[in-house]
Amino acid sequence: MKRFLCALAVVMLLLPGGMVLAESPDNALLGTVTYPPGAAEEAASLVFSYRLPQFRAGQPQAQAMNEYFASYAKDIVETVIPATVNAVDEQPLPGDPGYTIRLDYRIPSITQDQCSVLLQSQQFLGNTLIEQWVSVVFALDGIYAGQPISLSQAMGLEREGDTLGDDPASELVYGLVWQIIQYDIGSMERAYFPDVTEDEFRLAFSPQDDFYFDADGNFVFFIQAGIIAGEVEGVLQYPFSPAELLSAIGQDEN
Repeated sequence: MKRFLCALAVVMLLLPGGMVLAESPDNALLGTVTYPPGAAEEAASLVFSYRLPQFRAGQPQAQAMNEYFASYAKDIVETVIPATVNAVDEQPLPGDPGYTIRLDYRIPSITQDQCSVLLQSQQFLGNTLIEQWVSVVFALDGIYAGQPISLSQAMGLEREGDTLGDDPASELVYGLVWQIIQYDIGSMERAYFPDVTEDEFRLAFSPQDDFYFDADGNFVFFIQAGIIAGEVEGVLQYPFSPAELLSAIGQDEN
């Protein structure tokens, strides 16, 4: 069950058959969408521009991953923009600059087993700049090849018959990250809100989704900016090596 986790200790770029999964920057999905629909950018109340990855055709899992991001681009138009407009308390006044959202991506890691894609948006809403991240980790091998995977799947802890409340991987990460936060608060390492509670912390992120792999093979968990710490801290990141997580799993099992 832990083979995937152990394999990440060695970062490998070659896929089976000697092929290298690579993005195709020249073919990245680019788009600009305005609200109200069809409005010119200078007259729109919201301008949403995006750049999403595409991978070279003919490579393992590339088609499924490309289709995923093509669907994501479609979802921006049909779901994300209307939801954003509804969530904003005040729309720009006539004559004021419209709101803008810029979505871009980076790929922190590609190994034999996975490809991590980090979608990063900057939202300029009036005088407020909000940075948000969304991560998508694709399996490149095994039964989930070409599909986004959860933390439990990446760690090899997914078990048949698990229920919503039976989530050992998340509980493990919640415990480890909360320990770091408590230490940082005590040493004033970061500008956490002084009255942040563990319940608020648990609501701030989902370990199953809010993680990616870095170039060294570490699991990196993140919490959006401004939720449990000041905006000046940006998006909070908590890296753990596979060895650290394996050790913590062993301690929980004893």
